[in-house]
Amino acid sequence: MKLRYILPVAVFASASLFTSCVKDLEVENINPQEVSDFNEDYIFNKIYGNLVLTGQTGPNGDSDLDDIDEGTSNMTRLIWNMNVLTTDEGHCWWNDPGMPELNRNSWTNSNVMIKALYYRLMFGVTICNFYLENANSSDAATKQKRAEARFMRALHYFYLMDLYANPPFLTKLSSEKAPQIQRADLFTFLESELKDIIGEGSGDEILADAKTVDYGRADKAAGMLLLSRMYLNAEVYTGTARWADAKKYADMTIGTSYKLCTTPKNGFSAYQLLFMGDNDTNGAQDEIILPALHDGEKTQTWGGSLFMIAAPVAETMKQEDLYGVTDANDNPILGYGTSESWDIGLRARKEFSKVFFGKNASKNSVTKGAPKDIVPAVGDDRAIFYTSSQELSIQKEDNKNQGLIYMKYNNLHSDGTSGHHAGGQFVDTDYPMLRLAEAYLISAECDARENDGNCTSEGVARIKALRQRANVKTGNKYDGIGADALNKVTLEDIFQEWSREFGFEGMRRMVLIRWNRFAGQSDYKWEWMGGSQAGVQFDSRFNVFPIPDSELNANPNIKPNYK
Repeated sequence: MKLRYILPVAVFASASLFTSCVKDLEVENINPQEVSDFNEDYIFNKIYGNLVLTGQTGPNGDSDLDDIDEGTSNMTRLIWNMNVLTTDEGHCWWNDPGMPELNRNSWTNSNVMIKALYYRLMFGVTICNFYLENANSSDAATKQKRAEARFMRALHYFYLMDLYANPPFLTKLSSEKAPQIQRADLFTFLESELKDIIGEGSGDEILADAKTVDYGRADKAAGMLLLSRMYLNAEVYTGTARWADAKKYADMTIGTSYKLCTTPKNGFSAYQLLFMGDNDTNGAQDEIILPALHDGEKTQTWGGSLFMIAAPVAETMKQEDLYGVTDANDNPILGYGTSESWDIGLRARKEFSKVFFGKNASKNSVTKGAPKDIVPAVGDDRAIFYTSSQELSIQKEDNKNQGLIYMKYNNLHSDGTSGHHAGGQFVDTDYPMLRLAEAYLISAECDARENDGNCTSEGVARIKALRQRANVKTGNKYDGIGADALNKVTLEDIFQEWSREFGFEGMRRMVLIRWNRFAGQSDYKWEWMGGSQAGVQFDSRFNVFPIPDSELNANPNIKPNYK
């Protein structure tokens, strides 16, 4: 991926969205109808690069966005923060601007992280629009790339719809101030757009068949899975449930040439391979439908996978045998594959830990050790916890030894090496934005919702495939996992399975809202929910993030999405 690109200032100013938060590039052309220096390859790469890259010169120094620490402005890191730190999964004790309010569900429309993600997403939309207005060749290769740009625009708009409900909406460059679109209308647009580019419309800009394009680029399976995710949450977005449609496109995704990663390698479990430094080659690439590509030399960033690897760990852990695997000389592989360690910034909330250790788990009942000890003790390859120095519950937010450490991500390579680039500081671990296991869970959830809360044999088979891949042992410390665990699945089981399979992957808030277990309810609580250690209700308006105050001031067409 290119670290630099040429793009006229008019592209940003034309949307009337970025005057306070997106940096102007040093070019002379300011006419939004007269773009200059269009380099198709650079801009096409930047569309994908926006998932990971934060500026023009590497990890820091020339940021795309003003008024925020550049590492924090990474798109995947921000999406992760919004969907994990606000829920029953994760907590960060740092006092970075905006972070405490996420932990405590008490943000406002001036929150710097909410603002950064909003502008990062709109930045991505604008790059896509710029590409689509200028890449007009009629050859097949360009048409396919245009379909990919439309998919990536849809992905950015999906997050805007999910997080902010009623964002500005533009599909072309304009000197006019952007109009606001309502959530249900944006859903309709995205539904039509995604159907068209997977080949169900009348257009000829169609994504490539599954796995027939380079790894890292969107194909039909990506379009199907994003459409399925939208339908799964349609009742939240439009007021009308679409379970049958969600299941249809999930099953279509499962029917493509992607497959679950099920073969262990060199002592690493198949599940662990999905989140390692060589997950583009170790077999995980068969399951990862859309990765945010990382390379320790070419895509250096303080966000993305580095954040998810380094933020939970301590310096001392670099010299520990964490995963119980050895190199070619039978020596233990130490550490987690990067020289970075960020002082146990991220910890698991006890509600997430108890999904693995049982609802009656206490600090005295949790096995002490590294992931190599915890995985067999729990009986699930997904229980990748470090507990040696940690307590189960977060009684004090700034006590970094309270809350278990979830070490799902690492930069080790399955050949027994680590950190192939930049001295092991920056990472190669691709971040899975879309992976096939999500289609399995969507299919099972919709099956249960359409059958009075109980899966039919088809839905059971979907969950069974994931549990068998994770080597789940019946009769372990899970709640409700007994002798018939692989033969009977209820909707409540699936609620927990979302957390086990996709914990710390930036999806939990979406699940909680769909189950009415996030804002505006008091039946389901977690530590520090609403700012109280015991957990208290917070208002239903927090089911969406507020459109930033800077946007409301800059564009009179945009109205607050809640009062």
